[in-house]
Amino acid sequence: MTPDTYLANPANPADPATPAVPAPVAGARYGASGAAARAVAVLEREGRVALAGPWGAGKTTALEEVLRTLPSGPAPGFGSASGSGRTVLRVTTVEEDRDHVFGALAQMLSHCGTAQLAVLSGRQNEVVDRILHRGADEPLAASEQLPARLAVTALLASGRWILAVDGAQWLDPASADVLGYALRTLAAPGLTALVTERVHGRAQAAARLLGGHPVQVDVDPLDAEGTAALLDAHGLPTRWAGPLQSHCGGHPLLTSVSCTALARLPASQRHRPAMAEQAVDAAGAWLHATLGEPARHTLMLAALTSRPSLPLLLRAGRSDAEEHLAQAQAAGVLSVDPASAVHFTAAALARAAARSGARPLRAAAHLTLARAVGDPVHEVRHRALATDLPDQGLAEDTETAAATAREAGERALAAELFLLAAEITPPARSALRIRRLSYAAQEAACAGSVDIARQAADALTAGRAEPTDQVTALLAVVDAHGQAVSDLEPLLARCRELGAGHPDLLAAVELRAAIAANVAHAAPERALRAAGRAAELAAAGGHRPLQAAALTMRARMERVLGTADAPGTLAEALALGIPAQHSGIRNSAQYLAARHAVFDDRLAEARERLVELLALAEHEGDAEDLVDIWRSLAEVDTRLGACAPALAWADQAVRLSTGAGLSMGPAWYTAALTQSAAGSFAAALRTSSCGARASQEEGDGLYVARNLWVLGAVQLHTGDVADAVASLTAVAEAERHVPLADPGMFRWQPDAVEAFTCAGRLDLARALLERARPAPGRAGADSGPGAALDRARGILLARDGAVEEASGLLHRTAAAFERLGLPLEQARTLLALGRVERARRRQAAARAAWEAARAVFDETGARPWQELTRELLDRAGGSAPATGPVPGAGRLTESESRLADLICQGATNQQAAQHMFISVKTVEGMLSRVYRKLGVRSRTQLAAARAAAAPGRDGRTPPE
Repeated sequence: MTPDTYLANPANPADPATPAVPAPVAGARYGASGAAARAVAVLEREGRVALAGPWGAGKTTALEEVLRTLPSGPAPGFGSASGSGRTVLRVTTVEEDRDHVFGALAQMLSHCGTAQLAVLSGRQNEVVDRILHRGADEPLAASEQLPARLAVTALLASGRWILAVDGAQWLDPASADVLGYALRTLAAPGLTALVTERVHGRAQAAARLLGGHPVQVDVDPLDAEGTAALLDAHGLPTRWAGPLQSHCGGHPLLTSVSCTALARLPASQRHRPAMAEQAVDAAGAWLHATLGEPARHTLMLAALTSRPSLPLLLRAGRSDAEEHLAQAQAAGVLSVDPASAVHFTAAALARAAARSGARPLRAAAHLTLARAVGDPVHEVRHRALATDLPDQGLAEDTETAAATAREAGERALAAELFLLAAEITPPARSALRIRRLSYAAQEAACAGSVDIARQAADALTAGRAEPTDQVTALLAVVDAHGQAVSDLEPLLARCRELGAGHPDLLAAVELRAAIAANVAHAAPERALRAAGRAAELAAAGGHRPLQAAALTMRARMERVLGTADAPGTLAEALALGIPAQHSGIRNSAQYLAARHAVFDDRLAEARERLVELLALAEHEGDAEDLVDIWRSLAEVDTRLGACAPALAWADQAVRLSTGAGLSMGPAWYTAALTQSAAGSFAAALRTSSCGARASQEEGDGLYVARNLWVLGAVQLHTGDVADAVASLTAVAEAERHVPLADPGMFRWQPDAVEAFTCAGRLDLARALLERARPAPGRAGADSGPGAALDRARGILLARDGAVEEASGLLHRTAAAFERLGLPLEQARTLLALGRVERARRRQAAARAAWEAARAVFDETGARPWQELTRELLDRAGGSAPATGPVPGAGRLTESESRLADLICQGATNQQAAQHMFISVKTVEGMLSRVYRKLGVRSRTQLAAARAAAAPGRDGRTPPE
């Protein structure tokens, strides 16, 4: 659980009046749909494409989507004929087909009618009959490839065909020879070809069939956002994206099977998702479909060890391990890094591989690995896993190994080992068993392992352990849930009952209650009271580390509520001298000091503190510590204009949150924030939408609000004012209940004022601006939040007609941002200044302001803002002629390019609006600009222009 969060709850899922959080758009860019869109673009340009991916990746789905798309209208790049004028010849293979001579050709020719075969000579029709086993003649032999080549090539030369081969890896050699000859002889557009191959890597069979070096489109695995979209399509919580991504590795079939299984669960069981048995079964089918028994046995050994590697497998007696791993790698089951470490692509695959042998075989494998592993901790782990009987000596060894893992910072391994030690402790040694279960729960909390924490807590309750042990384990379950604490009040109530009369236990309970009040219930005053009680109880119990943690939480809430006590309380917590790593770096006073520097725009100091804490977290912290520090560094670097590092920090936070099964709302918020400044507005819209939905499902109002802020801000930047007002109104409604909230912590008000102003809701804008005015004693205009409010005030003044006053204020605000070292905010202000100068009909001054903004955005690498500024400068260059593209405006902005791609793929305006999270009206306006820039008048002309411009599309990669 991360207490470093400060916002109120804008969205109560149970309240029907609450504005709806946008749903992720399933299939917009993920898996088979994304591959199909790319394949269509390649076919329109090249006429030939190979679709590749491992077992179950969705190649057939992508192929079918391509075939549905191609006949839907005119085919740019293929002359004037429409797609409906082409005939599809489809070949679908299975493994047994490799042994049937001309089997694939027979399947293909069976689709041809008498009229189509009439173009062939009599001799060629005899060849066709023999391929199809028709008539009295002997079937065509494999050695008779030449007449087959001539007949099939003559047929395919007679019209406009789409040849679709699904499964090039299983084509019989004779058919592959004939089809390859035809494809080498006949060029597109007469013969268009789409070939799939089951492979992880280069599609060799497809390449041989298509000839030369065809373009290969890989059916990519789902990322966390794609997994969230699939969950949403099944009516499941998108907050499960992290665990499901870990279970399934983004594999489309495994993810789909998991979603189907989870959707059948009753609502009472829909908490944190366990790995679906159906997904493990599907993973087992994958292994059986692609690997022989010897390779599967090698993979069983790899799956049973925590750190599989090629040298370990060789030491374990698998002399063919290198060959087996190569086979598994080619099947997409695992990867082998340069250090020879083995990584399964999905946890479900590892579990399926581990289960591929019966219990006696697995026990023998563990003993083999114990002798081969070479690490005393892992040797003990394998010995413990090999036994089903109590063993006091082995239990002691396992506890010692767990302590060693804990010291090394391997908290998940330590939790597993402590639990194993407890399980093999003899029943007569109940005190030892209870101690080991308590340790397992504590380590599980640090590792975010809810399952182990619950197992330990349940075992302690069943064993009637002392209240101290039961409370410790139950609080570990609370901590392991991360941000998802809205449903844990019964656990806290039970802890209070068990902890009665124990000040230190009650202090720990009240500290969690404070965090829950802040995160889940949007009650900072209640959180402050609980933190105060926790500090008093900890002091009474003489528990200095717990006292420091409680004082740190109290300082957080005092800062939220704007009291003057926060610095003193934080100093008191720091004075206790508790090391940052004692109770989690993210919960420490040292980390809060860094966060306060972030809030105050003391960015150099904040970065220095965070880098120091990062070095500590890398050695002694856990996943949540690393994620929080990376997120803070991303925020700092974004404000400093260090765009590339900011994106890298945010990406690391998302990847670790996904891999460790942490709450995704906070990581997606940070990713959206950095994308909105440094990456892509489209990506920021997708990510903030996913983050808001995931946070709402967890009852985490703090990050619902943060994600909605980014969503609304980006909607504002991209011209979707109505949706921006809706998103930011939801934030404003929530924040009404937080008196005197410090604007440095959550900087949503300036964007909301600007959105309300642009929408003509000036009374709302003025009211919010007045409410957000810094209170006496707080940082004013010469602070980041104050300057941002001045920019919003300048935009409001301009809307009221006071353009000269607005211009002066915006000039001063830009200078203030420059003094504060906030370059992106400075450049944003220059954009606003340019718009005001244009309203004053001072075109040269407007262009000068925009040129200055562009220089800042170029220097910092703020890509979406570079695009936006270039568009403003293009428009300022003059009006477009009646025909032909606008001079100097041929480059589409990122949003325009994305819209053009969607339209070329057949999307309606409504569908494009849903994909891009904007309104239909915005799509219509943007499409008009695209037509003007490219000098076209219709969708057909647009598709032709885009195809003619490929590859590279004006020298840049098309946006995702």
